[in-house]
Amino acid sequence: MSENNSEFEIICSKVDAAWAALQTQYAERLTAPEIDFLFSRLVLGLSSPFYAEREPALHFDVCGELVGRKLPPERVHAALHAVPQPSQPWVERAFDLAEEHGTKIGMTLAEQRDRTNHTDAKADAAHRELSSGAKEQVG
Repeated sequence: MSENNSEFEIICSKVDAAWAALQTQYAERLTAPEIDFLFSRLVLGLSSPFYAEREPALHFDVCGELVGRKLPPERVHAALHAVPQPSQPWVERAFDLAEEHGTKIGMTLAEQRDRTNHTDAKADAAHRELSSGAKEQVG
């Protein structure tokens, strides 16, 4: 469970930044349901590298929790269950692009986490090797 928590926390900072960016960029151009759905698609993309290979229900729950960081429950439900009618021709493509962009960011985050974990594992192994060598010299 701690691995799930760390993955969730890694994604949270990006979710918060994504919401702020969407508000800045689209608040005057899109309806609230469109922004909410755009946000949910971005969150889906962000979380996919971490959760897509697991149980779909877990991934869906994680998306709901992440979207719920910024939206009230009734808006979370709508963002996850209903595709709003696009108010402008380009909006539908924006939904797809948001998920693609989120996936790219999520993949970068997952790669950074993996590199960090690999480096930490190598450092732990080196430390154990040094410690056991020191014990052998003392003993």
